[in-house]
Amino acid sequence: MTKKEVDKLIKKESGMILLDKDSEDKFWEIVFKQISILTFIYALLRQKNDYLIVTEKRILFIIRNKIIENKILNGTERLTYNGIQPSFEITDLEQHYSFSLIKLRVSYKEAKLIRERLSKFINQK
Repeated sequence: MTKKEVDKLIKKESGMILLDKDSEDKFWEIVFKQISILTFIYALLRQKNDYLIVTEKRILFIIRNKIIENKILNGTERLTYNGIQPSFEITDLEQHYSFSLIKLRVSYKEAKLIRERLSKFINQK
């Protein structure tokens, strides 16, 4: 999912980006960065981001512009972020669902930011 698609989704579904960060480089990407001629081409092609997005209708977890989790919400769920594991938890009357955010490499500051934005989003509802 590109940046434009993410922005369009947030406007369309009244959402909020909980976390947006650059994707971690893979081995070959690091090698290409070291070769000066390919650096420019690599910079144009790179533009991969990781996102954690919450909207009124869904929660999206995107790694390297690919959707990993797309959980549809019906509006009665309780959303929580567990910073210890790290995971995102969705609880409603019938079931409990959680997914791991380990691939997102969440730092302490980012965990605080996720909690703040999530509470702000919940209060807006």
